Amino acid sequence: MDYVLSTLPTIFPKTLTDNIAFLFSNVPTAVSLNVPDDAIPEVLTYAPRFSIDNPIALQKNYLQQKGRVNKSREKKIRESVKYAEQRALEMLVELFDWLDGLEPQPTTEIIALYEKSQDIERKITDTLAQMSQAATKIAEIKNLKEDLKKKSAVSFDLPSL
Repeated sequence: MDYVLSTLPTIFPKTLTDNIAFLFSNVPTAVSLNVPDDAIPEVLTYAPRFSIDNPIALQKNYLQQKGRVNKSREKKIRESVKYAEQRALEMLVELFDWLDGLEPQPTTEIIALYEKSQDIERKITDTLAQMSQAATKIAEIKNLKEDLKKKSAVSFDLPSL
């Protein structure tokens, strides 16, 4: 999560910061959110935050418990599932209202930045692979050099690696 949150502002142009929001799932109440404020980059501090207590997961859990708990407990669980479903619908309305109010942004700049990011990561990966291969070859040459010194009566000097 830290990687994603720190990478978001670097990948997207600043013009998109107003079009970024956070959707947190499995959060029954606002005080249940388990993400520290300092985890969100400063540029996204004021980004809208939407939370949802996943009603599908709650319904699934309710159905698994149904018949295994007393009727009073079952009724309370079902009421909490219905409440979560209602809250999820309300949150989705808020989310879609927010989305409707956004200004469309061109995607060409985003795509270009993403491609540059991917190119940089590919070059870093290639460089690390080449360095690893070079280290392996150097170790092989050193071993061969040692073997040659041990088995040969002729001595000669190879440049150091």
